[in-house]
Amino acid sequence: MKEKLQLNTLSSLQGGWESVNGNPDVYIFQGYDGGYYLLVYNYDKDYGRGSFSCYEIGTDEKGYYIRMGMSSCRLVPEEKPDGLHISGWESYIKN
Repeated sequence: MKEKLQLNTLSSLQGGWESVNGNPDVYIFQGYDGGYYLLVYNYDKDYGRGSFSCYEIGTDEKGYYIRMGMSSCRLVPEEKPDGLHISGWESYIKN
């Protein structure tokens, strides 16, 4: 039952998220395999081009996370409507 609740919450987080602190914008989606992913769009003004990175969203007893190399970031829904906090990247609002 706990896993079903987590999937429903991840389902509600799907969509575009805009950083309130100027960090890269992100998009959460469900893949064909049923897993959830975080797509990051980063625009480099100096070179005039953007780049994408995609991370699988995992779950554990503490909640949701993504792994970036040797470190991980936590994804925490915020109390305010349409809010998301990603550790290290701060707050996001839903587009």
